[in-house]
Amino acid sequence: MAAVLVLLAPGSAAAATCADYPNQAAAQKAADTRDGDGDGLYCESLPCPCSKAKRPARAPGKDKSERPKRPGRSCVREDRVVPIGFSATRFPTIRAHANAAIAAGWPSTLVLNRRGADARRDRLLRGFPTRPGLDRDEYPPAIGRGRGPAALRRGTRPVGWKADVAYVPSSENRSHGSTMGIKLRRFCDGQRFTYVFF
Repeated sequence: MAAVLVLLAPGSAAAATCADYPNQAAAQKAADTRDGDGDGLYCESLPCPCSKAKRPARAPGKDKSERPKRPGRSCVREDRVVPIGFSATRFPTIRAHANAAIAAGWPSTLVLNRRGADARRDRLLRGFPTRPGLDRDEYPPAIGRGRGPAALRRGTRPVGWKADVAYVPSSENRSHGSTMGIKLRRFCDGQRFTYVFF
């Protein structure tokens, strides 16, 4: 097996990964991950709360046309239920929780709804104390439910703020959240999706 040599700048520590942080604001505060598109914002695929940091100013005299163009922000919505794939070996506890929740009657088909996700999550988790080394995993996830103050209806189009909650290893939960954010990034709110483990 070939060895991999990592060179660090003097006095620097090994770079973290986005999966090490619960949200984009925390990654921005640490500023120790890769900034893939060079816009000064770290881990933009992570869930909000998002950083309020301003993007770095242009260097004086540099023409706007010289800056690299970023891809468009348009999104897509497909008529079908989109399968969002996750590794069963990488996320075994998340998989077990999702399967148990679905067996108990929670919906397997979710609806992407980013707006208000933080408020739904906060409201739901108030009654669940934190535990060292564990996160409170929600199924359906906060971005896959909602559209009103009503309790979540069990069925194919979830509405409301409630969900099933289970304690799962923190590293697994945060990595799963980051992966889900990346896989759903191109879709518009209202897109139907479902978890698929392979």
